[in-house]
Formats: sequence, C-alpha cells, structure tokens
Amino acid sequence: MNPILTIQDYNEPKSSTCSDFKIFRKGDLIFRQGALSEGFYLLKKGAVKLQQLLPNGSQTILRIVLPGDFFGDGAPNQETTNLTSAWVMEEDTLVQKLPVQNFSLSELNQELTCQLLELNKRMGIRHARFLVSEAEDRIKYSLYDLAIKKGRRFGDETLLKINLTHEEIAFLADTSRQMVSKTLSHLKRSGLINYSRNRFLFRNIQAFKPTTV
Repeated sequence: MNPILTIQDYNEPKSSTCSDFKIFRKGDLIFRQGALSEGFYLLKKGAVKLQQLLPNGSQTILRIVLPGDFFGDGAPNQETTNLTSAWVMEEDTLVQKLPVQNFSLSELNQELTCQLLELNKRMGIRHARFLVSEAEDRIKYSLYDLAIKKGRRFGDETLLKINLTHEEIAFLADTSRQMVSKTLSHLKRSGLINYSRNRFLFRNIQAFKPTTV
C-alpha cells in the first residue's frame, strides 16, 4: 500500500507530512511498556491494543484503541514512561504521530488530563463490573462496548469485524480463556451470536447491553 495515497485519502491538513504517518502490520509493536514515551498518537485506521504486564506476571488489556482515538502516555523530554505496550491488531493500521512542536505545554497537560480522566472512568466501570457481574456477563459487556464503537448495523443485526482472540477477550473481561470459549459457544447455541476468527455477528445487540454498570 502506498502511504502517500493513504494519507491523501484521509484529507489531512497541508501542514501534515508523510513522516507524521506510519502504516503498521498486524503484530507490530508501536511502543513498549516501561520505555520512555515518545508522544501522542491518533489512530486513523485499524485497531491497537494497549496491553499491560502486571506486577504478578499476568497480563491484561486496558483498552482497545479504535479509529479516532488518541493514545500515548506523555510527551518526549518529560521523562514519562509508557504504562502499556501498544500492539497492532489489524493489517494496514494507519497511525498519526502528533508533532510535539505543535502543542503548547498547556495543551499537553490538557491532553494528559483528559486521557487520565477517561482511563479512570473506564477502569472504574471495569472494576465495578468485576465486583458485581459474573464472568459471562463481563464477556458480553466487553463485546457490547466494542460492537457499539466499531460494529456496523445491518437491520436488527450488528457486525463487528476485529482480530480478537479468545485470550484477548479474556484479558478485557478479567476472566479466563476457557470461560470465554464456553460463553461464546453458549451464546452461539442460543442464537444470540455467530462468530469466526475475526468477526462477530450479533443477532440482537441489546441482549448484550449492560443492565447495571
């Protein structure tokens, strides 16, 4: 794929340059947890998972970054380290690195504050779900969140196309891969969902909507 044509397709301002954009392959690492942050990014196309290694050696996915989302843990020269590793989930994922020189210190602080508030909100909801919801419900809620943001409606059905393994769903829902496989099989037998390797077809998305948190 020609990166220049891709950038033009997105009608970026004339001030943007080809070096601001990069096309990644599935499985590429954008930045690593613990390394010094190189700034902020804007996802234009594809999907990125922000994965975190916990002190006990286990892993979790804090969130899935979708087109239009900002991500990154701080600006260069602020000696901020990355809290997560950013892994590319789809082929031809297009990422714009936001030029630091175009931001004032107040704008950077505002962006950091917004990101922290959003992360705190997400983690608060996730923690509440972990406390009050069964694993099967947390799996359904995680899929619902992704389908609402990335899915496409076809009549009463919703199609979510995303490269998400059972293990990755387990990381998002704070449960085990075995529970994800069991839950998806049950949902399929019940006629609520049909799925393959990289797509989920929800027969009735409202059946997955959280009832409490």
